Amino acid sequence: MSAQMPLDQQILHVYVAMQNLAHGRTVNDIAEEIGKSRFVTARMVRKARDLGLIEVRPAVEVPIDVDLSTRLARRYGLQSALVVATRSAQDAEVREAIAAVTARFIRETVQEDDVLGFAPGRTLVLASRQIDALPSADVVQLTGIGWPRLEDGVEVISNIGRAAGGATSPLYVPILIEPEATPILRHPAIQETMARFRHVRKAFLTIGGWPDSSLLAQILAENGEREAFEERGVVAEFGTTLLDIEGRSVSGLEGRFIGIPETELRRVPLRVAIGGGEWKERGVLATLRSGLAHVIITDVRSAELALAAADAPEMPV
Repeated sequence: MSAQMPLDQQILHVYVAMQNLAHGRTVNDIAEEIGKSRFVTARMVRKARDLGLIEVRPAVEVPIDVDLSTRLARRYGLQSALVVATRSAQDAEVREAIAAVTARFIRETVQEDDVLGFAPGRTLVLASRQIDALPSADVVQLTGIGWPRLEDGVEVISNIGRAAGGATSPLYVPILIEPEATPILRHPAIQETMARFRHVRKAFLTIGGWPDSSLLAQILAENGEREAFEERGVVAEFGTTLLDIEGRSVSGLEGRFIGIPETELRRVPLRVAIGGGEWKERGVLATLRSGLAHVIITDVRSAELALAAADAPEMPV
């Protein structure tokens, strides 16, 4: 198509577009230089792009799908979205890619004297291993632990605590307890951590995708309880909140699901949801619909499903 424009005009159009897009000069400034109106000059910039005389390409250092990220954030009213550009169906590969972006986001987001909240999800474990230093901040564990060994479950808090160098408040208690075990919550160390929930300024939590990518779902299955929650539509958990596909909270584990309550979580100024992969697409959608997250870090497949569901709410998910 550019052959339809004389060469001298091609050069002028390229010059105008490069001055505006690459060098940041205003259209008014360029118009004065070339002796044309600002409206003609603006059209020249657009025409140079339309004819393929210049290319505008993203140069983000990390593998982020810029278009999907922007569309997802706008569609769900988020502060921002980071859609990691991987279409891998392998959970381990997706988790590693999301973890790398999460680690960078944490490093760039934490500020001096922050109070940070973290849940002990697998993606955050990987991310925490990539963080060596942070501004001085306190760290609070936001949920109990789903691992069989408690010392493994607090790795996120330990790693971030060392990097930030502030006070660390772990939560040495399983994520789900039986009703008869609730007296454990009166332990002074647990009470102290739970009292810190209301001071958290930035919360980082992973999305649990039911039934195959959630440690909580596995625990409930072992107890013979999961089926009842699935019948009520549970597809995910975020923090200590069970969610159905519409993003509505599902009750039933009050007093047993240990961690920051939904009411307190919603008061945290910055809430970051992290998760993606084959079994988490519906969980990502439920979390987006819930309004519990200001920022989401996910993968391409989950983002595309969420956008498709937003455009066609009646579609099966």
